[in-house]
Amino acid sequence: TYSPTDSVPRWAMALYLTRALGPAGGTLGAGVDQGFTDISGKSAEIILAINQLAELGISVGKTATTFAPDDDVTREEMALFISRLLKASVTGPGGNEEFVSGTTGLKEIKSIDTDHNFTDINLAWLMAGQTAIINLWNLGVTEVSTATTFDPRVDISRLNMAQMMARALDHTNARPAGVSIQSNKYQSAATTVTISVTHRTDAFLPISGTLIDTFRYQYNST
Repeated sequence: TYSPTDSVPRWAMALYLTRALGPAGGTLGAGVDQGFTDISGKSAEIILAINQLAELGISVGKTATTFAPDDDVTREEMALFISRLLKASVTGPGGNEEFVSGTTGLKEIKSIDTDHNFTDINLAWLMAGQTAIINLWNLGVTEVSTATTFDPRVDISRLNMAQMMARALDHTNARPAGVSIQSNKYQSAATTVTISVTHRTDAFLPISGTLIDTFRYQYNST
C-alpha cells in the first residue's frame, strides 16, 4: 500500500527530498548537527536527512531550534521545499532556468513569471510561500494548474506530494535507470532537432560510451 490520501510528516519529507537531490544533480552535505533539539528520537537516517536539508537551506525548521518532525507538511511548506530543492539541483534537458539575479551570471531552476490562477495566496502571512507557489505554478509543478485555489494551509497528501515531486524533477537532470531519450518537437526535416540521451545504472549513475542509433522519416500529411 502507498496510502495516497494520507498526510506527509515532516520527517518523511526530509527523506524524500534528500533521496531526490542526488539523482537531480545536487550535492548533499555531511549532515552536521544544525541545532534542532526535537529530532533525537528519530533514526540516524532521518536525523542525517533533516540536518542535510538545513545545511542547504531547503528546510529552515519550524524555529531556530525545532524541526517539528511529526507535524504534517502543509501545501505552502511543500511549495517552499520543492522550490528550494530545485535551486540546489542541476537543470536537465527541457528544464526551465533563469538567472539567480539580474540578467547575467549563474542560473538556477525557477521561473520569473508572476502570473497565476490562485485567488487564495495573496495573503500577508504567506510571504516567501507565495513566491514559491507562483514559481512552481509557472514551472508546471503544481498539480492544481487550472484551479483557482491552492489551499496553502491544508496538509498535502502523499498523492499530491508525489505529483509535485515528479513534475519538479522533470526540470532537473534526474533520469530513471536504463536508457532515456528526449527530443524537442519537430515536424519536418527543416526543423532543428535536439535529442538528449541518458543511460543510468540502477543507482541512477551515468554510464558513458553507450551507442544509440537514431532514425528519421520524412513527414507526409497523407
